[in-house]
Amino acid sequence: MDNFKQPHIIAASPLVYYINVIPKKLIDIMVEEVMEMEKNDVNFEQSGIGGNDTWFDSKIRNSKIHWWYDSHWACSIISHYIGLANRQYWEYDLNILQSIQVSSYGEGCHYSWHSDYGTSKDGNMTRKLSASILITDPSEYEGGDLEFVDYHNNIIQSPKQRGSVIVFDSRVPHRVTPVTKGKRISLVTWMLGPKLK
Repeated sequence: MDNFKQPHIIAASPLVYYINVIPKKLIDIMVEEVMEMEKNDVNFEQSGIGGNDTWFDSKIRNSKIHWWYDSHWACSIISHYIGLANRQYWEYDLNILQSIQVSSYGEGCHYSWHSDYGTSKDGNMTRKLSASILITDPSEYEGGDLEFVDYHNNIIQSPKQRGSVIVFDSRVPHRVTPVTKGKRISLVTWMLGPKLK
C-alpha cells in the first residue's frame, strides 16, 4: 500500500464546464476573425466523418469546417482549460494539442452521436480529451444543442453561454442536435497523448 502515496482521481462525470471564463473582448475577436474569413471567401469545407479515412454522409454529419493551426493564439487558451481539467479530473498522459476546428452549423446542420477517440496519423498518439468553446451567443440560433451520454447512460445537455469552455473525455458519445434557426459556431480541438494500452 505504500506505493500509493496519492489516491487516484476517479472522474464522476465525463465532462467539465467552465462557464463564461473567456472575456467578451477575446470572444469578439474570435467572432470577428471568423466573420472576416467568411467575408473573404475563405473555403469552409464540408465536414467529414472518421480520421485517416474520411468519408461523407450528411445524414450523420452536416456542417462546414475550417482550421486554425497550432500556432493560432486561441490554442493557448484552450490548452490552459484542458490542462486544468485534466489535472483535476482525469490525470491522462497528454502531449500535443491538435489544431482548432472552426465548426459552422447553419440551419438544418447537425452532427449525430459519435466519439472523438482515435489514433493520430502516425498511429502513436490518440485523442484523449476534447474541448469546445462556444463563440455564438445563444440568442442568435435555435437548436444546435451539444449533448453527451454520461457514465450512467443519461443524456446531458451542455450549457450554451458564450465564452464557455467544455472539456470532455474523447471516448464519450456526444452530438450536436439540428440547428433550426440562425447559425452556431464553435471552436473544437483535441489533446493527444500516448495510446491507451
